[in-house]
Amino acid sequence: MLLAIALGLGAAAIPTLGFAQNAQDDSELDELMAGFGDDFGDSEDDDEFESQTPAWLAALPHGDWIHQNVKLSGSIGAGAVYSYLDHKVPHGDQVGRSTSYGNLTRLDLDGFLQLDVRLPHEWQMRVETVGWYDFVYRVKGRGGYGGEVLDVYEWQFDSGEVYLTGPLHKNVDLTIGRKIVNWGRSDTFRVVDVINPLDNKEPGLVDIEDLRRPKTMLKLDLNSGPWSAQLLVIPEHRYNRNPPPGSDFFIGPSGLPTSAKIRDRNDFTGTPGLAGKIDARFSGWDFSLYGAYVDEPGRVLDFGLSGARFEANRFGLFGAGGNWTRGPWLLKIEAAWLTKIRILSRVRGDPPIPPPIPPSNDNDEIDTMLGVEYYGRDNLTIAFEVVNRHLLHEPSSRNVRQLTPTSRFESSLRISRPFFRERLNLTALAVGFGQRLQNGGIVRLSGDYELTDAWKAEAGILIFIGGSDPGLGTYESNDRLYAEIKYRF
Repeated sequence: MLLAIALGLGAAAIPTLGFAQNAQDDSELDELMAGFGDDFGDSEDDDEFESQTPAWLAALPHGDWIHQNVKLSGSIGAGAVYSYLDHKVPHGDQVGRSTSYGNLTRLDLDGFLQLDVRLPHEWQMRVETVGWYDFVYRVKGRGGYGGEVLDVYEWQFDSGEVYLTGPLHKNVDLTIGRKIVNWGRSDTFRVVDVINPLDNKEPGLVDIEDLRRPKTMLKLDLNSGPWSAQLLVIPEHRYNRNPPPGSDFFIGPSGLPTSAKIRDRNDFTGTPGLAGKIDARFSGWDFSLYGAYVDEPGRVLDFGLSGARFEANRFGLFGAGGNWTRGPWLLKIEAAWLTKIRILSRVRGDPPIPPPIPPSNDNDEIDTMLGVEYYGRDNLTIAFEVVNRHLLHEPSSRNVRQLTPTSRFESSLRISRPFFRERLNLTALAVGFGQRLQNGGIVRLSGDYELTDAWKAEAGILIFIGGSDPGLGTYESNDRLYAEIKYRF
């Protein structure tokens, strides 16, 4: 049914489509957000650096050096979201009150700045900042929203990637600072891509590549012929930015407290995370081996003497991945063994016995992803991916039931194609949860148009399809239209 709906909607826009699935904890939001080489110093950048120095800059001290080695770029954008299904959710702060989400739900102005500096001895520096302000809370009245909602959605100013990178040796590069590291081959799911947390505040509107939050790390890259290796030491503890209580995207654990305070701050205390991988690239195929001992991207719910709380949980990963190409076809695979993953449980009963009975335990999990992509005429791209996440251990007691299903299936189908000399790009994506798509999903149809070299417009529709999953089912009324116009410099 989900596939039929998605294909029908996709055919109305382009010959295009896509799917996916999630678990009950933070991974649900991770995947929904996923629905849909920024290295400095490429040849185009070099041409910009080597153009003639403007007179006003040449008059400044070191003006010629600044023009040749410093580049400032960025964007300014304005966007709006219209929720055409009016619905209410419990107020985040006051019991008995509700917040209405309908009509205009976002009207924001956002900005992005990126500073690149080319340093001696082939070293480079990058500094990024990003921020936004949403005027909808002034338009509709701030008093109708909880404090946590305003903290997350009304305005934000944050750093992006901030790092220094350069060679230690001919085949050894060092990077120090806040960085995004993408280990995954999938455009939609996360299997071995476990390094960076995600910005999950508005699930489904953008792809994973635009959601990763950088972490402070020391990154060592080694290269020799077709082989390369990467070692990461990650002292910063940073987590997913999730919808808070009072948001129309908030999911409260069934039968468990929803008011546990989240200490959602970054810190550098405790043991640093460690991760590494080995890559081999050959003609027509490649493979990678991964290992990591890092924090889960989202904090986990736990109970102590002081009550319910969300806290960090360290887990281990051993994984592998590979690509194989033949003609217009690309086959990709990822597999990972995750150990010490925190799983919510409850004691059987009617009603379930509440805390202080421990509601969580550690479990091991095997995740696998199989995907195929087809690259056709006129730059048509079709990608299909399937993921299975399987818990290895059942509860030790028959009286305890894990809230996360033993086996979860996720699937995605994405079709995209450019038009009008690649100025217009249309994409249709469908994401489904469950082996028979019974747990719901999303459909997103979107398009972006290059008005000029500097101006770009984007618009689309996001549809949530309900199912048996109680978390995703709460999103069924969150369908929305969205549009944005952006100026890049």
